[in-house]
Amino acid sequence: MPRPRTASERFVAGLPDTLREQLLPVFSPLIEIVALEQNYALSHQDSAVFSSRNAVQTGPEGDGRTAYCIGPATTEAAMEKGWAAQQIGQDADSLVAKLTRIAPKGRLLHLSGAHTRGDIAGRLSAAGLNIERSVAYDQTLHPLSQEAQNVILTAPRGLVPLFSPRTAAQFVLSTPGFASVHVIALSPAVAHNLGSKPVSGLTIAARPDAQAMGAALQEALARN
Repeated sequence: MPRPRTASERFVAGLPDTLREQLLPVFSPLIEIVALEQNYALSHQDSAVFSSRNAVQTGPEGDGRTAYCIGPATTEAAMEKGWAAQQIGQDADSLVAKLTRIAPKGRLLHLSGAHTRGDIAGRLSAAGLNIERSVAYDQTLHPLSQEAQNVILTAPRGLVPLFSPRTAAQFVLSTPGFASVHVIALSPAVAHNLGSKPVSGLTIAARPDAQAMGAALQEALARN
């Protein structure tokens, strides 16, 4: 499990019991989320755009303000933090398309990590919306733990769920081998960052969310 530890544990806990009983999770975060000090200076009329749960958790309290979110998990987290949140897409492209159609009035603030994809703020600004980007957190890279490397080298098979292109790139740099690794990728963009590495198998989730990743994991396990 190469996601940040809390997110990895949440994903494993959310798997069906019958699936979780067949797995032996090894936690080796390749990315650490580091909150950044920010003065957001939001008025009550301002709205937020959240493209990740991490941005919600490291960002300001909602206090009833509107938030436009990618995916159900981010939307739920925003609601829990006091935002009047609505899911507005499953990825950056669908969010940009829908927000462009809605064209909300007032100032929008896209809270994101230091490393992000999709240029959400730039594209929405070009479409005429009043939007700024604010970096709420950084994502520092770490190598695979020695335990994870040993498992990859010695286990007959290993399932590796990869949730972001940056995590996939770091996994490629960190892993000692690919022969026993079956990758479960959140999206084609994540799979693309594996390059031409000879993994034993690759399954891409039908949708970029945790539920689809769980289904893809189940599929990969059945094939191995």
